[in-house]
Amino acid sequence: MSREAAGAAIRTLREARDWSLADLAEATGVSIMGLSFLERGARKPHKGTVQKVENGLGVPPGTYARLVVAENPAAEVAELLNPRPASAPVTTPESIVVTRKNDTVVFEGYAEAQIEALNALIARLPSPSSNEYETYIRNVVAQCVKAELLTANSWRVAVNAGADADGPLLAHVRALESIRASLMGLLPESLATQFDRACTAAALPETVIAALLGITPEQLWDIRNQGPVPPGALARIRAFAAMAGGIS
Repeated sequence: MSREAAGAAIRTLREARDWSLADLAEATGVSIMGLSFLERGARKPHKGTVQKVENGLGVPPGTYARLVVAENPAAEVAELLNPRPASAPVTTPESIVVTRKNDTVVFEGYAEAQIEALNALIARLPSPSSNEYETYIRNVVAQCVKAELLTANSWRVAVNAGADADGPLLAHVRALESIRASLMGLLPESLATQFDRACTAAALPETVIAALLGITPEQLWDIRNQGPVPPGALARIRAFAAMAGGIS
């Protein structure tokens, strides 16, 4: 498969979401011209551009590189549009069992380690002028979100085992949310950041906001954290962000 064919596959993925080039540009921060070059295979794209497009389309990292060398592009695109269900169950934080109150110390230590790791990553943020700046922040946001959700689940199972509901775990959840919000603030022009602020300013339950936008609460949370926008929802998300003051 060639760079031109890989670009055509990217165009197919975009069109499957009923997105124009302008829609994808809005979702990724890549210029329309840059996206056009990518889809036509006119030039070798920058790594940062590829990562932004993959994030915007909601496809796994490295998808473009795989498309460039794939022997069967149609099969690759079909797999991306209709992923097969996992063959084995995935272990989730809900499977954690706490048998003793003192076990919460383990959870607290893990949360503290995650906060320290995130702060270390933030301390090594590349320059805003760097091509890697936005991608780096998106990756740290993703890590922060995972840590926050795991700590929240840890709090629940720990409280069920008799731990103090207002103990360190809850403080760690709040600290992680503060880190997440600060990271989002480093990308003020991104639709995700504007939408995140709009959701907070709306003072509505996330279930209600999701119903307004025709998406699931899980999708809403993903979008707030630089995740992909579901096909057909981009215009409504823009309108909601603008109405709630998310876009200046």
